[in-house]
Amino acid sequence: MNIEKLQDLQAIANVLHSVLTVYPESDLINTFKQQDIVENWPKLLATDPDNKGLTHLKAYIDQWTDNEEELLKLKLEYGVLFYGPGTPLAAPWGSAYTSSSQLLNDHSTITLKRFYAANNINIDMKMNEPVDHIGLIFAVLSFLLNKAAEEPQQVHFQKAINELLEQHLLPWAYRCLELAYTHAETDYYRGFSILARDYLLYLEQTFELTPKKIAIYR
Repeated sequence: MNIEKLQDLQAIANVLHSVLTVYPESDLINTFKQQDIVENWPKLLATDPDNKGLTHLKAYIDQWTDNEEELLKLKLEYGVLFYGPGTPLAAPWGSAYTSSSQLLNDHSTITLKRFYAANNINIDMKMNEPVDHIGLIFAVLSFLLNKAAEEPQQVHFQKAINELLEQHLLPWAYRCLELAYTHAETDYYRGFSILARDYLLYLEQTFELTPKKIAIYR
């Protein structure tokens, strides 16, 4: 894969990290609008689902007027989908899907921590989140894609990307994003749920990955 394509993939991972990890803020959405994120979104799969995600996102960005009521509604939706109080409808933690008891920091989280340690990946925990949060994993993926673009001769970065996706993200992420789309009430999270899903599908196909087959409990 050429360096330009790797940079496009890293840029998408960065956006998904920003959208899924923390509550939305006006500055982020204003940046998306000013930079015309829909028009400049890298074209990966020329599929209807991909276009549908951009259509949702465009509808939201076009009507965004940066007022407190809009932002409050979006923050409340983020909480319901990804944070709480109570059990979020689209829990963003891998162990919520891979653990039969749906406990956080379960076996899959421990395995992911071992992967990070083995690859000298340090997570900057500015907030108290389990390391298998989908938004944090997108940040790690962005880091690895950047390293792969900077040092294409170092094959271990591609191997780390493949392992991260096959073993630690793809087995449960599609279900998380399906739930996010199903329960989203705004085009903002509907759009990003579809775009994130199609991004992962593109990576799975392009890198010829075989996601680990596991039971999903949510």
